[in-house]
Amino acid sequence: MSTLRAAIIGPGRIASTYDDEVPVKRPPEFFRGEYRHSGVYTVHPTNHAQAYIEAPGYELVGFAGRSSEKTEAFQQRWGVPGYADAAQMLAELKPDVVSITTQSAEKAELTILAAESGAKAIIVEKAMATSMAEADAMIAAADRAGALLIVNHPNRFSPMNRAGKALLDAGEIGEFGTVSAFSRGGMIHVGTHSFDAMRYFGGDIVEVSAWGPVEAEWSDRSADGWVRFASGKTGFFSHNHNASPSYEVRGKDGLISLSAVAGESWIMRTHLLDEIRAYPHVGTREPIEVTQDISTTRRLFDEVRAALLDGGPVISSGRDGAAALEAGIAALISAKSGQRVALPLVGEDRNVSIPNR
Repeated sequence: MSTLRAAIIGPGRIASTYDDEVPVKRPPEFFRGEYRHSGVYTVHPTNHAQAYIEAPGYELVGFAGRSSEKTEAFQQRWGVPGYADAAQMLAELKPDVVSITTQSAEKAELTILAAESGAKAIIVEKAMATSMAEADAMIAAADRAGALLIVNHPNRFSPMNRAGKALLDAGEIGEFGTVSAFSRGGMIHVGTHSFDAMRYFGGDIVEVSAWGPVEAEWSDRSADGWVRFASGKTGFFSHNHNASPSYEVRGKDGLISLSAVAGESWIMRTHLLDEIRAYPHVGTREPIEVTQDISTTRRLFDEVRAALLDGGPVISSGRDGAAALEAGIAALISAKSGQRVALPLVGEDRNVSIPNR
């Protein structure tokens, strides 16, 4: 397995054309100093095809897609065999690693198929599914097959966000207090970014309370609200006000800001103005600087390869993806019912299906 054979199911935007949407592409080293950035969707390649081609130790051997137009375009661009049927592709090519980049409603069936076909690692784009029943079935299939199941929440593969987590873990802002997530879009397709990042910094979520637009049918929509972590601490999220995506982690002695705005990621350490009164505090702010060398998609692929060959850690597992999905579904249930929702979801709530918009 020194060279891993990779295949893609779903030859669309995230698999092939996402980077075309950026008219002026900048090298990784641009996103430092004044323009320091998390690298999520700015350092390329984001698309899976190019990332597999560039990643050492991989060979992109084929893909499958239902759209004849996308299949033809993908085959012409990347020069690998295309299949209309994913099962046939998996059976004939026997890839070691499979990326599933379809719409979320199709991911459970295809993940189970890839696991049962012998794939050693399955990389699923977020959101990993449209219900907890689907997510559970995906995890169970991977466990039965002994396959790695990874969900691509790119914030976990950002060197900037990892640096922020390291500062938190090192006690640079004192005891963890809370984390806030700001973004836009629905609780499932986009909200999984927020909930996954909140879990990354704050730990497991055990309760969700949310409010926002409510309609009769179940569908993905925005909300504001709060979560309670297993530690007893709380976090906050806001998707209702079209805010630029960012995360703020506050501790007893400072805060860490991780922003999608270039140049706005920093740590502030606070201390008393003097030792006579316990107020006010003053802050010393400094930028969080990291080395941007490869994209988050490339880093994901490198770490999957290390996990398969050397037993390296998997930092964004299927269970992590399912937990973020579960928090998003709980937020929709809470906004609709007006009640707090405890996790894990039980009974009929576990089978709520939320389609992507």
